[in-house]
Amino acid sequence: MEQPKEFFIRGMVCDRCVSVIRSGIANLGFPVEKVSLGKITMTNPPGEEGIKKIIEFLEIHGFELISDKQTKMISHVKVLIDEVLSQEAEQSRRVKFSILLAESLNMNYDSISETFSASEGITLEHYIINKRIEKVKELLVYTDASLTEIAHQLGFSSVNHLSRQFKELIGLPPSLFKSIRLEKRNLAERIDS
Repeated sequence: MEQPKEFFIRGMVCDRCVSVIRSGIANLGFPVEKVSLGKITMTNPPGEEGIKKIIEFLEIHGFELISDKQTKMISHVKVLIDEVLSQEAEQSRRVKFSILLAESLNMNYDSISETFSASEGITLEHYIINKRIEKVKELLVYTDASLTEIAHQLGFSSVNHLSRQFKELIGLPPSLFKSIRLEKRNLAERIDS
């Protein structure tokens, strides 16, 4: 049995993208083991003609198969970070990204970070902080979790640490951000009714 092969896809941004790609590739007759944002895993990867069909399908739907090594590595880094931040609280707060990325990519973390920074124009550390703060915003808007729970879930050392980074990036304290979002939602509900 062959080793599963991973294909990295540019342009996948939501669960609907995952669904479109999963069903589309299955309709082409290729068994897919797993589809997640930015990545397809296939146990029995298709040959050259099959890959051409998949590329054509992806392009029709606004996606792109990533082929060069550096771009694949950067895509893999982003997928891993997104996967960790979307995990359950117990798993995500224990993760040390430098170790996870180095082990997963079988590369020195400094090399990964340097390549990422050169390509993306932002340090890997700042990218991770930005993604964590985006997750904080999501949890503030769509859940009733307290700042303490969110800080704990996302691996911040304290609520103050979370608040300081949030304010640096967003320009508002998280509590004010949440109250503004709630006011906007309440206003929208009143207008709709």
